Amino acid sequence: MEETIPHLFLEDDMQLENIYIGSSSCVSVQETFDNPNWFESLKPLSTEPMKVIAPDYKKFLDPTATRRMSKVLKNALLTAKQAMEQLGIAELDAVITGTAWGCQEDTTKFLDSFESLGEELLSPTSFIQSTHNTIGGLIAMSVKCNGYNNTISHDFMSFETSLLDAVLLMKENKKAMNCYVGGIDELTNFSAGIFEKAKCFDGTHPVAEAATCFILHNHSDQKKTAKLSNITFTQAMDETLLDLIRQSKPDLILSSSSIATEVPVFDYRTLCGEFSSASAFGLYLADELLSSPEAKSALGITVSSLKKIALVNVYPEGRCSYLEVEAC
Repeated sequence: MEETIPHLFLEDDMQLENIYIGSSSCVSVQETFDNPNWFESLKPLSTEPMKVIAPDYKKFLDPTATRRMSKVLKNALLTAKQAMEQLGIAELDAVITGTAWGCQEDTTKFLDSFESLGEELLSPTSFIQSTHNTIGGLIAMSVKCNGYNNTISHDFMSFETSLLDAVLLMKENKKAMNCYVGGIDELTNFSAGIFEKAKCFDGTHPVAEAATCFILHNHSDQKKTAKLSNITFTQAMDETLLDLIRQSKPDLILSSSSIATEVPVFDYRTLCGEFSSASAFGLYLADELLSSPEAKSALGITVSSLKKIALVNVYPEGRCSYLEVEAC
């Protein structure tokens, strides 16, 4: 195995070669969608649950085709199409979606009708659109992708695991591929109330939502905004992770956790809020910082040279992920 894939697993450490972010798109609580200078007009987060700033869907999507779609489906389709347009591609080789919460609005509609109609004469639409893999299926059908399609729901690790899945797929196929990887979660008033009562989050940041996607590829001659150079999973913020930071020497760490390091740390959740796939927004921000010099000054980041950024996330039960991107 070491001969065919020389940099696969070393104590849960995945160092990568020739894996690039070709393009990205995001709908969030900031004005990120279709706005290359979104970081110049940041909105402060409230203390209450926050919904995304919805784009003008009619401007980008066919109203007839999307009239029955919930917000999360529109946002996912919108960001996927924009990312493909930015990269200048019309086809995808794979669609990989990371979502912990899935399509909550349609799930709630189906359960409400299930109760109110006494389990009779139920409309199938809400049920069909309530499953987690509806998002990936919609994107694949919209762009006529008949290739690999996978939805990963691993709670807080959903997005990072989706990235890993895309990397393994490209390595397994050993050919040039364009892979959609999305981190998507939807918040409703009902679910926000559940999160608050169950104390699912520590309250440092407001509960929020977002739809963020990337086109990952391994083409040497295709447009690229950043290089994905490391994916590591550990059981805790232990010496293994700290040693990795010391050895890798990133110029900046994006994290909401306290890290015993001299490397500057920026809490990206102060921009996007708290939700299960927030790490996708973190990677989106890292990509922006590497490709847009103006973003660094707008966010008050004083690192003189920004060539390598690490994204460190510590989750409940001691789980930890480490992503690393480099300037191309």
